[in-house]
Amino acid sequence: MEFLIYAPFESFGTIQKELENREIEILSSGFERIPQVTKKLTEEEAADVEKLLEKIEEDDDVQNVYHTMEE
Repeated sequence: MEFLIYAPFESFGTIQKELENREIEILSSGFERIPQVTKKLTEEEAADVEKLLEKIEEDDDVQNVYHTMEE
């Protein structure tokens, strides 16, 4: 059985330690930014933002791109 756990960044170490104490195997772990507030855009605005995001992601120095656009 597999579980997916979401928690605040500050709780990462505590959760990891508790899972290890309970001998629960951690298959992978990482960080993901989840917006608390999203913005609804018109189709035209969304298309413009998508173009901008693609250009930003093409940059070799960019590792991750986040947005608050409602999908």
